[in-house]
Amino acid sequence: MRGPMAAMHFRLLALASLAAVSAVVAPPLATAVASPPATVKVVVRPVTSTGHPAHGFTVRSEPNGLVDCSSRSPSPGAVDRDIEACSPSAEYAVACWKASAPHRALCVRNPANHTVFRIPREGSFKATGLLSASQRAPLRIVLGDGAQCSIRDGGAGGILAGHPTYVATYYCTRDGAVWAPAGANHFGINEAAASWTVRTAQAGHHSLTVRHVAKAYFVGTKH
Repeated sequence: MRGPMAAMHFRLLALASLAAVSAVVAPPLATAVASPPATVKVVVRPVTSTGHPAHGFTVRSEPNGLVDCSSRSPSPGAVDRDIEACSPSAEYAVACWKASAPHRALCVRNPANHTVFRIPREGSFKATGLLSASQRAPLRIVLGDGAQCSIRDGGAGGILAGHPTYVATYYCTRDGAVWAPAGANHFGINEAAASWTVRTAQAGHHSLTVRHVAKAYFVGTKH
């Protein structure tokens, strides 16, 4: 093949080859990344306003325990008044109500398991208000990877290498703990977006991993 027809044929072959190469090296179109689902906020109401366990909750008596609820220390996970975080931290009485029985408190340690603990109480049960919005924090969270984390109630904590001002605010069934600067809002939970996040690490490690909070448990009073 010669002349103009041959030249046209050559140009067509060149264009076809260029198109083939472009198809190989062209970057794929960007794939949209789905946003994580919004954190589900759950309010559990295990105790009535008259100081009785609410229907559907199992009561466990701890006759050898002892709590002091006289310090006017609102539970960080409370959405209603007069729910106290009682001492000592060894009792893990992070949310307690004044029981109808004298010298007793009804306390919840894990709002996800529908168990109320009846514990002897010393001193008076002082009326409490609510913590400020920035201080409020759920008593228990479930992370996006399924880890269950319980709010820290004092006690000695580990050290996060490389972050000397950080403290553990929640202890998790895996992922170690939630870490945040001492005094951080919401115990270190970032509530800026619909899907809350925390930073987790094993004690002694350097790197922090951002994880999404799938579910957050608060407590209130059954009226």
